[in-house]
Amino acid sequence: MPDLTVRQRSRRGAAGSVSVPPVRRLKAGSSEQVVWRARLVLGCLALIALCFQRAPGQIVPDRRLELTAGPGGFLSRALHLWDPHTSFGQLQSDAYGYLFPMGPFHWLLDTLSVPDWVTQRLWWSLVLCVAFLGIWKLCNVLQYGVPWTRLAVALLYAVVPLAFGGLAIEVWPLAMAPWVLMPLVSPGSRSGWWRVSWSAVAFALIGGANPIAGVATLVVPAVWLVARARLKLTAAWLGFVVAASIWWLVPLLMLLRYGVAPQSVRWVPVAGAVVGVPLALAAAHYLRRLTNLSVSQGVHRRVVPVLVTCLAVAAAVPVVLARPDGAFAAIPQHWEDAANWLDEQTTPGSVLVLPGSSEPLAALVSRPLAALTNDMRSRIDSGVGDSALRQELTRDGVRYVVVRNDVPEDTPSLAIHESLADSGIGRVAYFGPPGQSVLPYPSVEIYDVGATTPGRLIPRSRLVAVGGTADDVPTVVAALGGQGAAVLRADANGKLDGLPLIATESQPTDGQPSAVVLRNAQIGRSACLHVGARALCSQDQEMDSAEPNGLSRSVQLPQAATYQLRGTALPQDGEALERLLSVPGAIAATASSRAVAAPEGRPDAAVDRDLGTGWLAAPDDPTPSLTLKLPVARDVKGLRFQAYLNGSRPAEVVLHFDGGAPLPATVDAGGYVRFSPRHAQTVRIDFTATKPLQDARTSPVGVTEVEVLGADELRKAVAPQRRAPVYCGNGPTVRVDGVPARTQVAATMRDLLQRRHVTFSLCGQMSAFPLRSGLHRVEVQTNGGLVPIEATLAKAGFGDVSVTPVQGVDVWRPNPTELTVEVPGADEQSVLAVAQNYNEGWEAYDGSGQKLTPIRIGGWQQGWVLPAGPEQVVTASFLPDRTYRAGLLLGLVALLSVLATAAFFSTGRSTRR
Repeated sequence: MPDLTVRQRSRRGAAGSVSVPPVRRLKAGSSEQVVWRARLVLGCLALIALCFQRAPGQIVPDRRLELTAGPGGFLSRALHLWDPHTSFGQLQSDAYGYLFPMGPFHWLLDTLSVPDWVTQRLWWSLVLCVAFLGIWKLCNVLQYGVPWTRLAVALLYAVVPLAFGGLAIEVWPLAMAPWVLMPLVSPGSRSGWWRVSWSAVAFALIGGANPIAGVATLVVPAVWLVARARLKLTAAWLGFVVAASIWWLVPLLMLLRYGVAPQSVRWVPVAGAVVGVPLALAAAHYLRRLTNLSVSQGVHRRVVPVLVTCLAVAAAVPVVLARPDGAFAAIPQHWEDAANWLDEQTTPGSVLVLPGSSEPLAALVSRPLAALTNDMRSRIDSGVGDSALRQELTRDGVRYVVVRNDVPEDTPSLAIHESLADSGIGRVAYFGPPGQSVLPYPSVEIYDVGATTPGRLIPRSRLVAVGGTADDVPTVVAALGGQGAAVLRADANGKLDGLPLIATESQPTDGQPSAVVLRNAQIGRSACLHVGARALCSQDQEMDSAEPNGLSRSVQLPQAATYQLRGTALPQDGEALERLLSVPGAIAATASSRAVAAPEGRPDAAVDRDLGTGWLAAPDDPTPSLTLKLPVARDVKGLRFQAYLNGSRPAEVVLHFDGGAPLPATVDAGGYVRFSPRHAQTVRIDFTATKPLQDARTSPVGVTEVEVLGADELRKAVAPQRRAPVYCGNGPTVRVDGVPARTQVAATMRDLLQRRHVTFSLCGQMSAFPLRSGLHRVEVQTNGGLVPIEATLAKAGFGDVSVTPVQGVDVWRPNPTELTVEVPGADEQSVLAVAQNYNEGWEAYDGSGQKLTPIRIGGWQQGWVLPAGPEQVVTASFLPDRTYRAGLLLGLVALLSVLATAAFFSTGRSTRR
């Protein structure tokens, strides 16, 4: 292999130009070299001090919290391609890239019980010092600049990435870039083997967690080699680089093969890895020329390098002063306690974290973690729960729901709690102080969904094929009774042909649907959410529905058929709903404005004897007023106000009796306004002064109840169990191809007030729709204060379930990539479903050794088709893991071989460029 040496070119000043003296090397062992080595040590110490001054005592959020909080478990999981621990099981993403060198570094310090924040700063210190020394040495090797300019540029090169707030894993390739180039350009008698092997070792040290930025560090060395026409050396260098990268290249290829797209790339670090080194070398060179120019003008030689050093210091100042977003001192003890509690439970099932982020629990708990599906998110965001949510969680193998209140709210915590409560999911444990939620909920709460299993045996008779998306499946299963399962039609083709077809879209089908399910993808959220019977209202909580006026769809039928219609509706804010809530013979109220449209905040809520509801004026109402109308005139002698939780207390009012002269009055400390008896039927209350909330925020006036002294028995409550008027036509309006039909619902006042699901069905003379083949327009529209959120057209008799139930089965995992299931006997073809994400890399075999047909259940869940037969043991394994682990082993051998080459082929014949 040809050798490579660096020949220094002589520089000659042109006529009229500044003379540039030749660059001299620091003589080995000289006092000057010792002084400069001391300065380098001081530079590294300064960088280390800078790292430790950045949010001292605080852990700065990085891409992988597990690497800091639990490096041992993280690295052990990275040894397998499949990770059953997170998000219903998934491929490892870039975890393998941390196996070297970042992972062992954190693991070693964790083993030595070094505090997590210190470990982070030590790694950052290593990154900055490697970048600093790399540029210094590269400038020395290439003879760019003079020592002072090299030092200044090296400091600037090390500090700038930190100043721009990059993550350590993004800056690391930039730090290693000069070391990848340095062996190739080093002077002296170095063999080609030495050059390419040490360059490859330096590239291997970058790791594979940020492969694009890592590969970007090869651009400058490749250009340097090609420009000098060293083709054999270039080929050898590329071979060694590939060999040193096998340990992460093979896993990367496996990830791409089995369906994981790379994470989005931040191109600033990538660009820095390409142009950072050339810019640094150019800066060192031209700073020397600028220094010489300044000397010729009578300026001291060190002024320019000192100014550049000051620039580096200035770039570091914001890093020292700023506190990174989300920094924290340590993982709070309540998370440790919650993880321990979960791991102590012997019941099977995974853990779902709400609102969505599983950190830091993922680094602490051994029990597998679930992922929040789109349908779950929609249901929980709405603040409306029902049995369908609990059934979905149970089908997905979720046993515990962890609600974290220690982070700023995205989904209102009230919505999460109300959805769980309405679904019958109760809290079983809680940890930590009050969090950052509206109410002082504990930092971490744990809810028990109920008994579940990580696997199910689903008889064919309980399966349907859905002509839609995975987001449609939970609604379809709930609409058909919630006891079966569904497979997308595209997934069933050729594997489970002949299943009943459920249509959800307007696309034409080549099969006759047994049912058509229409759904509102986002049902919205009321401005009033509940804690038990108490309503807490805020306009900020409200979220619009995707279809507030109802459902309107086109349905394509290949053949004529008769369909029955049923569905689910929700109470809709507005006058129609509030008319249903009115109580005959009671005081009625109207107001100049209202803060929310929800019925819990209606004016009548101020006279309904319910302390859980109340009227709140609009924030922009300059003259708020509340008018009370008695059913008959009475002698009124006073009022008493009970303040609403979110509103200011009344302080001064002006009263008008039947439109008469105004009567100013002051509200005393007990909330009373007393006056001489007045015989009147209407009392208008103008609120002229209020007492702000305790935190002195500007807030509108609000009252929970207004007692009318002298006629208070006319203030009547809405009986929660009282049923709304039941008659044919009180439900949503239905039109099919323009032909109207009526529906009927049965709902209680509690259902209407607390926005609970109510069911509706056809009534009157039309009990079903005979539909011809072709395209039909189906409209299910809002009526009577109820908005439809789901409607099902089903053939007569469809939905009568078979006597064969869905059975739960236990799943045993001897290691992350193998599982064993004891399957009970079945009289019909069935599907074995495991509560983990589907991946084609999983292969299963029945008790006789026959390979089973894989199938995706519900659009995401792993399943296999099982023929009818006796009890048996099914085994499954993730076969790509073998290639993955073989790649890691081969990569280790290749990397050691490259390192051995670097160690044993250190000298050789030199050549000139």
